[in-house]
Amino acid sequence: MRELELIFNDYLPNSHVITAGKTSRRRLVPGAALAVDDCVTKTLPKLLTGIIEASGRDSSKYRIYGSVGQINWTLAHIPWVAILRREISTSTERGYYVVLLFSQDMQSCYLSLNQGFTQFKNAFGESVGTRKVFQAAKYALKQVTCPAGYIKGLIDISATNALGIGYQNGAIVSRRYQADQDIQQNAFAQDLAVLLDLYDELFSNVGANLIDAMGDMSSDEYQEVANEIAKSPPGNDLPEGGLPLPKQIPSITKNSFKRDPKMAALAIAASKYSCEVDVGHETFTSRRTKERFVEAHHLIPMQYQVGFPFSLDIPENIVALCPTCHRRFHHSRFGELKPILQKLFADRLGMLNSREIKIELSDLSEMYKGDVEED
Repeated sequence: MRELELIFNDYLPNSHVITAGKTSRRRLVPGAALAVDDCVTKTLPKLLTGIIEASGRDSSKYRIYGSVGQINWTLAHIPWVAILRREISTSTERGYYVVLLFSQDMQSCYLSLNQGFTQFKNAFGESVGTRKVFQAAKYALKQVTCPAGYIKGLIDISATNALGIGYQNGAIVSRRYQADQDIQQNAFAQDLAVLLDLYDELFSNVGANLIDAMGDMSSDEYQEVANEIAKSPPGNDLPEGGLPLPKQIPSITKNSFKRDPKMAALAIAASKYSCEVDVGHETFTSRRTKERFVEAHHLIPMQYQVGFPFSLDIPENIVALCPTCHRRFHHSRFGELKPILQKLFADRLGMLNSREIKIELSDLSEMYKGDVEED
């Protein structure tokens, strides 16, 4: 395919410019696109649109576009052309889609059923997000029937930045083409049809959101993500009053609700990484955040959400605790916990009421006399 050959041959040689004897990465400016740029952003999307229509699909149901980077920024290291089913997503930052990815060294490219890494980064932070997108790919792979000859899971596009590594880890099913290979358009079109079929199959089996389909994070992941997000917490622009119930996680054994680590991050940031039982309590320093490690705990446990009309997953219901105090809330005899529970309840009662969370200390005490599930 001459379009792929053009990109393999011309992308790297046109990635830098020399100005006053200094080499720098080419900057994308309006009206100055090169032929190789247009091949990615115009020619290949048009070609893929034709292939999709020839397969009997309605191309208007897809957003098909390519990118070599953002205008007024430097050239992307990894150009791509994406095919997004509009019911799932219209942005490569979210959802899952079929994408033609070129390796950073321009030695290969992949047709890949892949995922938007940015949504994982925003939800879990960069380090945990990199693991979670890989877990999501493994989960998705179990939901489709992968034909022989296709790559399952991880791909190698020689990525050196977080976004590229996210693409590598987020790959579900892929087909690889080498730069020195004679790539025939008919064979390429057949591979694309296979991946579009898998795309449809995955949507049919799991819906539009892989993150929700996978269920909630483990307790360790939740605490790690909350601490990482708290390092640069989102603005607390939550509306006043009671907030809508969190999403329920499908289960045949119990009522579980999804926890948002951003809510916990707000509480941790407000505590300044200190235990709210006693700011003098010692903990360790997190190797990721370089801050004291504290753990988020829902004062009214999330397992009791079904008894409340508004969300319990709110900063006002989340306290920051040193790991020892957190274990106490889950495992100590109630007599040892009672004075601590009374103190935190008194500190939080007004804030809980502002969120339409109504509870008496006696009712909260009864909750803690039984087993409290891990946050």
